Amino acid sequence: MWYIVILTLLAMLCLAFITPSLFDTDTAEVPRHNAPKTGQKPVTKKKNSKTDPRINKMLAECTALLKELNVPISSSVCPTVKLIGTKRTLGRCCKKGGSKSHSEYEYYIEISRYTLNNPEKSIRNTLIHELLHTVPHGMCHTGEWKKWAKYVSQKTGHTIQRLAEYKNE
Repeated sequence: MWYIVILTLLAMLCLAFITPSLFDTDTAEVPRHNAPKTGQKPVTKKKNSKTDPRINKMLAECTALLKELNVPISSSVCPTVKLIGTKRTLGRCCKKGGSKSHSEYEYYIEISRYTLNNPEKSIRNTLIHELLHTVPHGMCHTGEWKKWAKYVSQKTGHTIQRLAEYKNE
């Protein structure tokens, strides 16, 4: 009987290492059929590309918008968005630990390459969502993050929420 318990624990451990995306904090299902609406220009990148200039430009524009609204986002956000292969998360904001001497930026933003053909507004909502994680005490979806997400949603046409839903906008 003890060997069943050990095998079960080993299987759970293997599952945790094989599918780490199951434990992401920003989980939202990304649709499999995410073709852009008629008339929208899709973002086309090679499958193994790590970044996209158009997304980096959107990040700069979203950063400028938040600063214009006096949202206290960090001034140490990497201007290059990393594209990741996860299908369970639209994006994530990573905070680097330790001193700044080990890395140039304190925050790095990643978004799923599977969202690149979503409507532009949806991508911008994701980028703003992740930028709001850089406000002081904003890494969780409570307190400061929630306050600023509500503020930005009220002041702009963006819908900033914890979990995103894909809609053809």
